[in-house]
This record gives sequence, C-alpha cells and structure tokens, in this order.
Amino acid sequence: MSIKGKPPVGLSDFKKIIEEQRYYVDKSLLIQSIWECGADVLLFPRPRRFGKTLNLSMLRYFFEKAETSNAYLFEGLSISRFPEIMEHQGQYPLIYLTFKDVKENTWEKCLHKFKSIIAMELRRHTHLFQKKLHLEEIKQHEDMLYQKGIESLYEQSLFLLMYWINRATCQKIIVLVDEYDTPIHAGHQYGYYEEVILFMRNILSGAFKDNSYLQKGVITGVLRISKESIFTGLNNLEVHSILSTDFDEYFGFTEAETEKILSDFKVEDPKEVKDWYNGYIFGSKVIYNPWSILSFLNRNYRMFQPFWLDSSGNDLVRDLIVKGPMSIRESVKFLLNGDFITSYLHENIVLRDIEACEENIWSLLTFSGYLKPIFLHQNDGLPVYQLSIPNQEVSIFYRHTLKLWLNQQVGEQKLQSLLKSLLNEDIKSFEQYLSDIAEEILSYHDMSGDEPERVYHAFMLGLFVSLGSKYQIRSNRESGYGRYDVMLIPHNSQHTGFIFEFKKVDKKKEKSQKASMQIALKQIQDKKYASELRQTGVEKILGIGIVVQGKKIWVKSVEL
Repeated sequence: MSIKGKPPVGLSDFKKIIEEQRYYVDKSLLIQSIWECGADVLLFPRPRRFGKTLNLSMLRYFFEKAETSNAYLFEGLSISRFPEIMEHQGQYPLIYLTFKDVKENTWEKCLHKFKSIIAMELRRHTHLFQKKLHLEEIKQHEDMLYQKGIESLYEQSLFLLMYWINRATCQKIIVLVDEYDTPIHAGHQYGYYEEVILFMRNILSGAFKDNSYLQKGVITGVLRISKESIFTGLNNLEVHSILSTDFDEYFGFTEAETEKILSDFKVEDPKEVKDWYNGYIFGSKVIYNPWSILSFLNRNYRMFQPFWLDSSGNDLVRDLIVKGPMSIRESVKFLLNGDFITSYLHENIVLRDIEACEENIWSLLTFSGYLKPIFLHQNDGLPVYQLSIPNQEVSIFYRHTLKLWLNQQVGEQKLQSLLKSLLNEDIKSFEQYLSDIAEEILSYHDMSGDEPERVYHAFMLGLFVSLGSKYQIRSNRESGYGRYDVMLIPHNSQHTGFIFEFKKVDKKKEKSQKASMQIALKQIQDKKYASELRQTGVEKILGIGIVVQGKKIWVKSVEL
C-alpha cells in the first residue's frame, strides 16, 4: 500500500489510478490467488461498490497481451515479488465484458444493449482473426459487428469469438465478465426475467462450459443467481461468496488496511469512521465499505454521510421491505434497536421466488450488503446465521425505508401529530392518534395470536423511527430489576424520557383493561426501569402503559 494523491473515488480503471498516482490499496495478490486456483471459472458475488470492477480491471491489465507492455503498472506492488506469476503478465488474449449499465426497461432495449457490448468487444479483437475467417464465418462476423444478427447468434457470440481467437493465435483465452447479474435484476424489475435468464445462460455456457479455448474465467456480480437458472452444467465453476474464507480480503478494505488509510489521511477520530462504515464480515475478515471510506476522505470538511446508499439504486431491497409481509418490517424494527435475528442463508438466489419465504429475503439483504452474517451452528445440515445491521450508514437506509412505508400507510401529517402529542406529553391525544393509526394498519390476522402486545411492540418501534435525531430508541434491554419493552432516551437530558410497557387484556385470567393497565404501570415502577435514564442525567421521566385488546388501545402515564 502506498500513499499517492487523492482517493480514487469513482475511478475503476486500474491503469488510470496508477498513472495518476492516486491512493491505491494493493490487492494485486488476487492475481496469484486466481491463477493458482484449480477452478477454470470463478464467480465472486459481492455487494455493489466493493471493488469488483477495479479488481477485474487490474486482472485485465495484468494478463492481456497489448501492443505496449503494462508491466510497469505492477512495479512495487505485492505481485511483483513473485517472478513465476509475473511471467504471465501480458501473455494472453483477453475478453472483457461489463454489463453494469444494462438496466433497460424492455427486453428489446436490453437485447440491443447486449448486441452493442458484444460488437465493441468483437471489434477490439477483429484484427487478430479477420483474414482467417471462413466464408460462412464472415457473414456471422459482419452480422454481429453491425448488430444485424438474430438473437441466437449473439447467444453463441462468446464461444465464436474465443474459437476465432484461438484458431488464429493458438492461445487459450482469459474471459472476464463484470456485473453479470445487473441485466437479470432489470429483467426481474421490468418483466422480462425469463428472456434475460435464457440469454445469459446460453452466452455464459458457450464461454465457460467444456470450452477447450478457455484459460481462465472470472465473473463478478452482487448475487449468485441460482445455478439451475444460469450456470447449468458448469461443473468447473467455483463460487466464493461473502461467506467463503477464500479470497475474503480482496474486496473491500480489511481492518489493517483501513487503519493505515485513516492514519495516512490523518483522521482524528477513526472510531467514528468505523461505526459509520465497517461491520461487514466476508469469510473470516472484518471488512469496511471502500466506497464510503474513500468518499469520506475525499471531502475537505470530512462530514459523515451515507455515501454508499446514495451511490446507486436500492429499489429491489426497498420494495421487499415496504411491500413484503408485516413480519419483515417487524424484524427490521428490532434490528434497528441493535438486536439480531437468526436465519438460514441461501446462496443460490432465484429472483422470481425471492418473496416465497422470509429466508430468501434475508439472504438477498445479506449478500447485497444490508446485513452482517455471523455463523452460529448447523441445523439439519444447513448453516444458521445471526444477522444484524452492519453500521450507521445502513441503519439510515432501514429508517428511511420504514418511514416511507409509514407515510404511505398513515400519512406524514398523522404520524407527526402522533409524535408531537407524545413529546408534548398529551397522552389523551396520543392514545387517539395511536388508535386511529392501528385501525388503519394492523390487520385482524396480526392481532389474533396469543401475544398481540408483541405486535404492538414492533409496531411502536416503527412509529418511533422518525425520532432518531432526538432520541435513542431501545427495546428489550435490562434496566433496574427487569427488561423494559421500549425506552426513548433523549439526546438532550433536559427533555423528557419515556418508558413503555405493553400488556394485553387477558380474558382467560379474567383481567380487565383497568387491571392490565395497573399491572403495566406498577411493573415500570417496581422493576425500577427508570434507572438507566437517570444514569444518563435525564430528570423528567414518564412511564407509559399501553394495554391492547384486538385493535382497541388504552394509554396511561405516570411520572417516575
């Protein structure tokens, strides 16, 4: 690693970064790891903006035979210490395809974009084999070059290009494919999923399945789309996801790398940077978000912002939370309180089946970088993980998403009226607004279980998301002699603190609404839940009992 100039924010061209002497975190040993790996084809699913394109650019400049040598780009990097690997520098024909911008809203436009990308790569290599094409191949070549070919011809395009190059040069070819799943996400979003899946399966199989012209293949994307959908019969493929310990240090910044970066740029409070941008776990390594770290360092005023969230769309993930089952949003509310959930993780994602079960949704959120997985144990042969929100930056996404859902369901004005009545300690109005909102949002199914108070518990956590700038929101934490349900700790100790306890009207035990309320308020006092608030210097504290029976709600407060 070397300190050279400004951070390369937005730059993914390895050559440009080195030549402009930008700050570069040395990932060049990835070259050795890939070359020495026994698999012919490697797939690296990683969250967006974690260095996939830059790493593929580095591989391209290392392996590709060019008119002028690119060996100087690797001088002083770690890979230069391995002469047996450096012998391969600039020695191979190389095909490079990037699908990162294929996000069209119709299959016709998507196919046109595919044709354009393939034509450009074909044109780049035409000088190698043009004079050696057979008569029928000349027609195929011209049709693809001028984007006149039928769809099936483009499905064969990678195989044909590799065949022509190999025949002309007697060399095997390295193939790099960047962001292979971007068109598939677009197909899922805009309704041409089957068409794009079939096309991608055929074009990638032609390049990577039993292809004797292939030297090595590397594919990147965000998700591992189901092997049955895309990589059918591709037995020479190795997948190294964020759960794999192999290659775990090559995408994103490790702790040691981040500490060096923050030291080089003289960051005064590295802990706050870590709280905002670390928390990811790839394999056995703690990983930091490189896009956010570099974006933060690139600003003269060094203000913390959700750089990663602002860098591209989060539509699919947001829709799964907003439009998915209530249980997903309830779990998100608990995650925002620093809690965790446990779930299986499915590495093979089938986007069209993503909403079939919650495990699919948690898997997509994890592999897309919105949750941090920690392995717990095996259950029936399947790994179970503890999932939590990785850092403050991602917490902002969840808070904004829940607020979006609430505004859609309730309306901004009614939600703000509810919160204002609470902060003004107008408990009667708070009860009325809460009853109205619950009537609109909560279904009979939600309330028909044995523990409706748990539903309200999660529901209230969601309503309080908007108070994050004024209050620290905590749930199910120990204080005094027990565990309170929800606590609002004001950032300004001069403001009122709130403790909530939820109870149901238990008809089986012949308890009335009044009896349940008395139990709730007495529990807040007897268990001394206010002790945690008092330790923070908060003087005025309200204990609030919330009693529920179906969609009926009663609220009462007591000053502690």
